[in-house]
Amino acid sequence: MPADPTSCFAHLDGDVLRLGNTLIERRWRVVDGLLVPLGLTANGHEWLQSGDKPGSVPPSHPVAASRTAKLTVTRGRTNPVEAPSLTAELACGDLAWRLQIFPDVAAITLQLLAWPAGAVRSAVDAGSAASGIETDGAAAAHDDGVDLCERLALTCHHAHVHAVTLADQTDIRDNLAVERELRIATPEPLRLAGCVFAVEDPLARHGLVLLKHAPLPHARPLPNLVDLRTWHEQGRPAVALHGHGAAPGTSGYAWTVGAYRGGAAGRIALLHAIQRCHRAYDPARDGMLLSNTWGDRNRDGRICASFIEREIEAGGALGVDVVQIDDGWQRGVTSNSVHGKDKGGVWQGFWAADAQFWNAHPERFPNGLAPTAAAVRRHGLAFGLWFAPDSAHDFANWRRDADAVLGFWRQHGVTRVKIDGVKAHSKPGEANLQAFFTAVLAESAGAITFDLDVTAEVRPGYFGVMAAGPLFVENRYTDWQRWWPHATLRNLWQLAHWIDPVRLRMEFLNRQRNAAKYAGDPLAPMAYPADWIFASVMVASPLAWFEVSELPAGDADALRPLIALWKRHRAALHGGTIWPVGEAPSGASCCGFCSLDAEGRGGYLIALREPCAPDQATWQLPLTGAWTAEVLAGAGGVEFSRPAASGQQPATIRWTAAPGYVFARLTRAG
Repeated sequence: MPADPTSCFAHLDGDVLRLGNTLIERRWRVVDGLLVPLGLTANGHEWLQSGDKPGSVPPSHPVAASRTAKLTVTRGRTNPVEAPSLTAELACGDLAWRLQIFPDVAAITLQLLAWPAGAVRSAVDAGSAASGIETDGAAAAHDDGVDLCERLALTCHHAHVHAVTLADQTDIRDNLAVERELRIATPEPLRLAGCVFAVEDPLARHGLVLLKHAPLPHARPLPNLVDLRTWHEQGRPAVALHGHGAAPGTSGYAWTVGAYRGGAAGRIALLHAIQRCHRAYDPARDGMLLSNTWGDRNRDGRICASFIEREIEAGGALGVDVVQIDDGWQRGVTSNSVHGKDKGGVWQGFWAADAQFWNAHPERFPNGLAPTAAAVRRHGLAFGLWFAPDSAHDFANWRRDADAVLGFWRQHGVTRVKIDGVKAHSKPGEANLQAFFTAVLAESAGAITFDLDVTAEVRPGYFGVMAAGPLFVENRYTDWQRWWPHATLRNLWQLAHWIDPVRLRMEFLNRQRNAAKYAGDPLAPMAYPADWIFASVMVASPLAWFEVSELPAGDADALRPLIALWKRHRAALHGGTIWPVGEAPSGASCCGFCSLDAEGRGGYLIALREPCAPDQATWQLPLTGAWTAEVLAGAGGVEFSRPAASGQQPATIRWTAAPGYVFARLTRAG
């Protein structure tokens, strides 16, 4: 049951704005339409030094034409897939802010809604060079006037920044989450780029997260070289978050500040909870097993009604939830088609190329999509299609695109749409693309789920449009010797420290295709049993990236019972907080995932032994108290020791196969 947003509050008392819930409260002074932070209290701890100091309002920001502020408060959902929240809009002259807080989550989201037409964006400075002349670090210059979102002078004496460099465009990148831990030091002001940071007191092991709801730095139409700055103020660490991303006529990016306890485990739990506020987990909709034939590299060469009907039948037998037809179902020809060169395939300007581009292909589907949709329903599956919004002229056709997608849903029950080909190079284009997603979600009442491809070009990325659906993370193919099970697992495991794994569409392929290309490789796909490969992506939204009707019978037989078991436990597995545990996957690691329900009474452990890893490992799991484990699948066992002084529960996992896995249900004793 959703938490009650009436537990949240927002008040404007004179020029002091207060917003909070039972876990967190923030206070600002409203000065000429700007928000000057006065306090941030979470779990009884005050994070900020006293505000209202001279210079707290950066002079390069615009000043509202009117000094009179007005606060409007609403409660409920702001879109069909979001959790209920309190939303407050603060208007002051030609400046306007939107603030949002969800119950039972220690985080508050802000957004600049209106940017005055005459405002000038400051340029980002290049930082200071090391001159060799000693200076007082506390007096070192820090430019607060550069497109400021937050300015937080902290009460703790010492703080570290946990920063992650995320990468999309995964067709050319494979190190997708590179973490650094940096001390906020007086002689070295930090200048960092990114979307998500944590500022943590290493003595108390509690901290703040700062999450920008924006594309990655390289993909922002209005670039800012620095997102997070640090310095010391009154002998204590301070941080600033920069880069509204606003421009005249467009809103800025939202950002969230939240508080956590318990080090990395608390940080991961909070980040996942924030993401589930903006797209609430629905077990009837999220975390589904989706099949897509493109992974076998026949592209659209085999796509036709009879072939897809075989895929539907094979998918239903295997246990998939969604059959998705990739590029090639439509009349229009794209650059990725097997006929792209000889038939003039395009990668944008679809409506200009053919006014009927998004009709069903007349030869491949001579009776349209209705018979295919009927076959999907007969097998109890959901129907998905590939679609590319028209990037031409800054997505000027966004309304036409939205109507096309809504038409697929109304006519054929298409509820899963893979979004590809996006090129968002400008603020108007970014705004029109957002309008496309917003319209489809609103007018379908959230029935349509998008898979957002982050494999190439300039796209919203991991945090740019969290409400839309899961992220299609990788295109990997055995044909080009670019898929290894341990590499996909590594990306999932590393990303899961920052991104809710249910939001990640992670692939598993037909391991037997192109086996000769991996000859002599100890980590070749054939080195892994088929069920191990599926177990490695069970905490995500799995993608069967192959022609299901061509899957060898032995592998289908191995997958079928595990998929059925997973589906019985999936809602509970995905419904909990999911932590990556063990060592980063490398082919010689023991690693996995631990899920814990909201009550802290039950959970799951997926423990994976890689081909060159030892046969046992002991992990400190994010559990408190005494626990028991019931092995549901795999070969091995789990034994719990006496809880550690930290309160975490040590668990020893033993595997009897290499590679091997253990899928266990956890229950708190007593």
